[in-house]
This record gives sequence, structure tokens and C-alpha cells, in this order.
Amino acid sequence: MAGIFERMRQKLSKAGKKMDKYQEAITFAEAGESEYAMETMAEQTEEQQIMQLLVVGRESTFSKEIIDYALDMAQRMSYEILALNTAPLSCDTFKLFSNSRDQLCGEFKSLSEKNAAMFQQAAAAKGIAFNHIVMFSEAEEALQTVTRDNKNIAFVVSESIEDRAESRIEEGERLHKPLYVYSIV
Repeated sequence: MAGIFERMRQKLSKAGKKMDKYQEAITFAEAGESEYAMETMAEQTEEQQIMQLLVVGRESTFSKEIIDYALDMAQRMSYEILALNTAPLSCDTFKLFSNSRDQLCGEFKSLSEKNAAMFQQAAAAKGIAFNHIVMFSEAEEALQTVTRDNKNIAFVVSESIEDRAESRIEEGERLHKPLYVYSIV
């Protein structure tokens, strides 16, 4: 819980510093020092970090719904996309069978990259920066690692974790896949 408050305090501190820079630029612009004001604003834009939208796939895939939602959100918010695929097993699981381990991990990684290529092409078509990572751990553990290592993540988008039988549609109920969006404070 203390980590959340620390991140909030840091964001508020950054916001205060931004306001100070804007006020400084306005003051110099009003005093006729427009050149210095422009330099101050240029420094301000260089300091701004581009925020990222973390999109968690379902093992090696990304559904059409999550791709569409993530692209729309990233475009509206001017975010980059960081796509994450996870294998719910550790490559260390197969220590005794190193050939099988290497082959299994390699196949999962190449399948994930192949499936992410469509996502990357759609992002490129909309002018959105795209990065892709593959991790060999449970999704929750990978999510914690990525958000801890990357402080620019603003939101996390993921699909439901529960396995729902898609072939079973009850009368009057439409089939849908819920998407979940989390804010990283």
C-alpha cells in the first residue's frame, strides 16, 4: 500500500515541477524574453516521458477485441503500446530435458512474435509505437515484474482470466469477452 502512495506523491511532485516551468516560461514571455521562454518550453517537452499502455495477451495470442480497444485507447491518449505474452510455466521446469525445454520455449516465443506481428502492423498503420515482450511466468507475476521495471506504464488492459465455454450461449445472452483496464498509480 505504501508503494501506491509513494507513486502518487512522485506524480504530484512532477506535476508541481511542470507547473513551475510553465509559469517561468509565461513570466519570461510577458517580460519580452520570448527566446528564453521558448527554450524553457523546449526543455519541458524533452523532459516529458511518453506513457505506455500495457496489453496483456492470453498466453501467446491477442484477441481482436483487445487489439481494437488498445489501439483506440493508445491513439486517444497518445500512448505507446507494450504488448506482453506470458507462458504459465517456467523454462526451468524442464531442467532434466534441456532439449525439450529449449524447443518448447523457442516455439512459444516464435508463436507469440508471429501473433503479435498483426498487432504491431495495426499499431504502425495508426502511427502508434509498439514494443513486444515474452515472459515465462504466470501472468500476475509477469505483470508485477513489468510494472516494477517500467515506470511509464499508465494503464493495463487484459482479457478475463476465467475460461468460459464460448460454444455455450444461454438463451437471451450474447457472447462477449470482457476486457479489463487498470490504472497504474
